Amino acid sequence: MTTPEDILATTAWGDLEDAYGSAEDLPGLLQPLLNGETAGFAAAMHTLTWNLTHQGNLYSATLPAARYVVAVLTDPRTKAGKAAMLSWLNVLAGSAIEFEEFDNEPDADAVREAIPSFYPAVAANFEHPNPVVRVAARRAALTMLDRPGLEHERAAAAPHLLAEPELLTDSEQGVVRAAVAGWEA
Repeated sequence: MTTPEDILATTAWGDLEDAYGSAEDLPGLLQPLLNGETAGFAAAMHTLTWNLTHQGNLYSATLPAARYVVAVLTDPRTKAGKAAMLSWLNVLAGSAIEFEEFDNEPDADAVREAIPSFYPAVAANFEHPNPVVRVAARRAALTMLDRPGLEHERAAAAPHLLAEPELLTDSEQGVVRAAVAGWEA
């Protein structure tokens, strides 16, 4: 199994770019996602948002950073910050899907192709003890489950997505019900 540290150590970050140029500084900026230290975690989430999904744009460093986030989410040492990381994966998947209609977006194409590999880390949080984490996982799953390669996951995900409707707004409940009904049709 690949650890978060392996991803940081084996990725050629200096050959990649983020919104501000070279991504060579990303390992140090992203590492706090794993240790959960509050100030470092907030700065790392800022980096994910502003350096790697800035205004919905994706960069060559976005996919390796997403793989790191997925590894952190599934690492047993991770005790905090899961809702924020799941929310970022949701934004990331949404951005990649939105760029599908444009030509010549290789970074978005690469992320879109990787969405099925992110999904298990998302689904693993459907039953998390914290309701905020559960909702974040369900939102990310709903975004991801319409992608090719995840059709076989829909039936198993549906009961989780429909559970605890009181945690969702009325609008969100309607979106979930419509999506699940569409999968069953």
